Amino acid sequence: MIVETEERVSFSRKTWDDLRQDDYFREVIEIIEAREALEVAKRETTHFVDLDEYYQQKNIGKYYA
Repeated sequence: MIVETEERVSFSRKTWDDLRQDDYFREVIEIIEAREALEVAKRETTHFVDLDEYYQQKNIGKYYA
């Protein structure tokens, strides 16, 4: 059973476990979890690295690590 409110969508633990067993749905769940973690990180960070800066730092670390 799925319950939808304005703030949340909830379903049973059995449904959750069934979805985690399926390769396709497990991947979707992992993407949703990663998106949630990114949203939290964006809210809590005091410094944002743009893509160009990230690649510069990554390349420097790769050659000097």
